[in-house]
Amino acid sequence: MKKEKVKKATNGKVRALIEERKKRAIERKKNKKLRVSDIKHGQGAQVNHLLNRIRAREAQLTFICVTIVLLVILIILYFVFSSVRNPVHYSTIKVGDLEVTFNDRGKNLGSIVDLTPVHPMGIEEGQNIQPYKIKIVNTSSTNETFQIKFMKDVAMVQEDHCNDIQLPEEYIRYQINTYDSQMLDANKLSPVIYTETLDGGEVKFIEVRLWVDDILPNEYIDYHYHGKLVVKTIKTAE
Repeated sequence: MKKEKVKKATNGKVRALIEERKKRAIERKKNKKLRVSDIKHGQGAQVNHLLNRIRAREAQLTFICVTIVLLVILIILYFVFSSVRNPVHYSTIKVGDLEVTFNDRGKNLGSIVDLTPVHPMGIEEGQNIQPYKIKIVNTSSTNETFQIKFMKDVAMVQEDHCNDIQLPEEYIRYQINTYDSQMLDANKLSPVIYTETLDGGEVKFIEVRLWVDDILPNEYIDYHYHGKLVVKTIKTAE
C-alpha cells in the first residue's frame, strides 16, 4: 500500500512538474512574441520621433524664412516712404539750351516766391535771409544769354483769392549774389533782375534774395505777395 501511495504521489509530482514546464514554455513563447512586438513598437516610436523632429525643423525654417521676407518688405517700404517723405530737393527744367535747376525751399518749389505774411526788414537783415538758389548750365557749345525775371504768380493769387490785396512791387527789394540790393522797377510788368551770357558748357550759380523793404506804409502790412522767378533765353546780335 505504501509503495502504491508513493508511486501515486511521485506520478502526481511528475505530472505537476510536466504541467509547470508546459506553462513555462507557453509563457516563454508569449514573452518572445511580446519582445518582437515591443521591438516593432520601439522602431515605430523612433520613426515618429524622427518625423516630429523633421516637422519641428521645417516649422523653424518656415518661421525664419517668413521673418526674413517680412524684414525685406519692411526695409523696401521704409526706403519707398522715405523717398516720398524726402523728395529730391531741387527741380530742373530745360530753357532752350540751358539746364536750369532751382533748389526747393521747404514745401515750395525753388522758383516760387511767397512774401506772405508781409515782414518788412532793413537791408542788413534782408541780406542775411535764406536765398533762392539757381544753377544754370549752358549745354550747348555756343554762347547763350539769359535773363532772370520776377513775375507775379497768377495761379497762386487766384488760389488764395487775394488779387485785391497784392502788395505793390515798388516796396520789394532784391539782391543778386553779393551785389548791392535794389528796389524792383514798379514800372515794368515783369522786371528783369539779372542778365548774363554763358560760354558753351559754362555753369553759373546764382543766389537771389527778396524781401519787403522797411519803408512799407502800415496800410499794406496785411497785404499778400505771390511771385515766381523765371529764366528766359534771349537772342543777341552776332
